[in-house]
Amino acid sequence: MPVDAPLTFGQLSTWRSIETFATDRLMEVNVPALWDVEGLQAPAIDRALRVLTYRHDSLRTTFHTDADGRPFQRVHPEVPLRLDRLDLPSVTPQDGARVLRELYARPFPVVGDPGWHGTLICAAGRPRYLAVSMSHMVVDVWAIRELERQLKELAARGGGDPAADGRPGPAPRELAVLQHGDAWAGHRRGAEKYWKKILAGGPLSNLPARTPGSDERRIQATLRSPRLAALVADAASAHRVSPQSVLTALTGAALSGVLSRNRIMLSLMCANRFDPLWQPVVSTMNQLVPLPCAVDPDAPLSGFLKRAHLSSLLAYRHGSYDVDAAARLAAEAPGPDGSLFVHDCWFNYVAEESEPSADVPSASSPPPVPARDRADVPSGASLTWTPPAREAGHPFYLRVNAEGAHQVELTLRSDPDVLGEEDVTAVLRTIALGALRAATEPEATVGALLDDGRARGELGADLFPRQPALAKG
Repeated sequence: MPVDAPLTFGQLSTWRSIETFATDRLMEVNVPALWDVEGLQAPAIDRALRVLTYRHDSLRTTFHTDADGRPFQRVHPEVPLRLDRLDLPSVTPQDGARVLRELYARPFPVVGDPGWHGTLICAAGRPRYLAVSMSHMVVDVWAIRELERQLKELAARGGGDPAADGRPGPAPRELAVLQHGDAWAGHRRGAEKYWKKILAGGPLSNLPARTPGSDERRIQATLRSPRLAALVADAASAHRVSPQSVLTALTGAALSGVLSRNRIMLSLMCANRFDPLWQPVVSTMNQLVPLPCAVDPDAPLSGFLKRAHLSSLLAYRHGSYDVDAAARLAAEAPGPDGSLFVHDCWFNYVAEESEPSADVPSASSPPPVPARDRADVPSGASLTWTPPAREAGHPFYLRVNAEGAHQVELTLRSDPDVLGEEDVTAVLRTIALGALRAATEPEATVGALLDDGRARGELGADLFPRQPALAKG
């Protein structure tokens, strides 16, 4: 029989976010992935998917609302395998990308649907790609990568069977019962205290509201720079902070420069996978947690980075919380103009598998060779403007894709009537310059960084393009 349970805090956070999306934008909450399955057999892939469906509750879960409108999850004992097959004479990466785009464009019903499907793409009968699209209610980025790993492992040894290989993983419904129960009361009180402090200190929002009726499409720029990755790693090691904290702090500083504010409220994407017991759960665990960033122009970069790092650790500590409880607290503490807290500046750091531990470097770690002195640091930075995939959601979004000290990619998306093209470029330039200063001139002030970031000075083509391309259309 199906088992009902409340939503986990991560599921509830995603549910409330989905409620803000227009019906024609619901596909934007899908998490797509294209898995290379060359060399695996189609029957083994089929069996592996069945095992995973048995192993992970989230693949057998539908979501509903009760008579009072409260959402809950319903875990079913089984669901039909949601897999199609496409057989082509030959398959190229472009074919895989096309099928994935088609899957991504199909929104899932929010209520009553398992929220995932896939297409096995074969070349003359031989599997080449498995394209999957899953609702964010089912997975986050970590979870979908973990599903890929488990599927390939199972399929490589024939696919497995539910009796031997379908041992249940950590269940979201079990986590939900824990989070809403007495054992979690201390966590909930800690989160409430943190939110009350955030709401009292502000700001409740950073950006002006978007012009009503504006039909301008968002602008999105991506900075790719191996040199920047090496400098961030150098700065993190030198100041004994994490690479995430370096880029978080510099993002707050850069925003303060373009917005002329000395205090910025960033919203950090928290993966909430710190507890070893719940780290492997396949579900959506992500939540946005606010991080106040005080920007003192006279402070040296070294001190600024360390304060931001400590503040980030505190924010992450309270990253798993009841969003409805936070909303009630916000309603009780409006700003002077009656406005409520809003997540309008989103920061998301995603590390590739080769990324080393984000822990603060230990005192026994040998000092790395500075990036400016290394011959193995690739050259050539690029800044490209691309049409954004998302028109809904937060008006400012910065996503970092990092691969250790080897490569970093910063994608910044913004509403054009909130932050224009020059502001977007200035933010990215200031972050790049800030990493250089933090690694080479850590006692330089934050104010000097902001002045020089706006001045469009030469940073070197390996760190920031000399003539950034202009946004199209």
